[in-house]
Amino acid sequence: MKVFLYAFLLLAALSCKKSDVDIVESDTVLSEYPDWYTLKSPVDRQIEGVWGNYDKTVLISTMSKIFRTTDQGKHWDLVHEQSTGMFGVVQYQDTLFTMSGLSNQTRDKSSQQVLVQADNFSTDDGKTWQKYTAINPALGEIPEFDSPEKFLINPIVAPTKVTYQIFKAFRDENATVGNFTTPGVVKSTGERIDLPQLHQLQSLYFDDQQRLYIVGSDAVCGTEESFKFCNSKGGRGVVYVSKKALP
Repeated sequence: MKVFLYAFLLLAALSCKKSDVDIVESDTVLSEYPDWYTLKSPVDRQIEGVWGNYDKTVLISTMSKIFRTTDQGKHWDLVHEQSTGMFGVVQYQDTLFTMSGLSNQTRDKSSQQVLVQADNFSTDDGKTWQKYTAINPALGEIPEFDSPEKFLINPIVAPTKVTYQIFKAFRDENATVGNFTTPGVVKSTGERIDLPQLHQLQSLYFDDQQRLYIVGSDAVCGTEESFKFCNSKGGRGVVYVSKKALP
């Protein structure tokens, strides 16, 4: 099993106090689609992870910052910031944790991405955060590939045991390595779920109502040779939230 851990120390340039996203006048990513709601990052950074419930509270991680909204993304509050990267937020029992490690695991022809290494915790729904110093294997150690106690972000597993995984469309349809795009999600049943636009997808999440959250960058425009984001310079993150529970 190959495991890679990443803990990013962000450059000083990323710590600048930029409060707004510099986007084009006509944003190509809509606030709502027939099957989806969208949440957009309040800063021009990609979103790495998401936690919460669209109708109540949602937290997003842009690596160095955690933002919180209680009104479907109309307003965001910066609730935590640090120099070490945070790949996402997880819930363990009744406490929230930021996770600074990402484990990429492979076995045979299967692969998975798991959040590890808790470094901050919150007991008030993400409003305030404190440094995590306790030692709990579930929140620190790299889990075994088939361990039931792990924080999966790709693929994720529904209660019905159906898995949802970011779909990689390789330039050569017969290839398994090389250049690819991520048009959406594929289920273990073979069904594809494509998004209204093309994004660089990062992670997946189910809320307590079994709605699917697909986390990625701004919409992608242009060709492979002239790649660019449609509405921003830094890839302003977008989260798609399914309107209905998915099986």
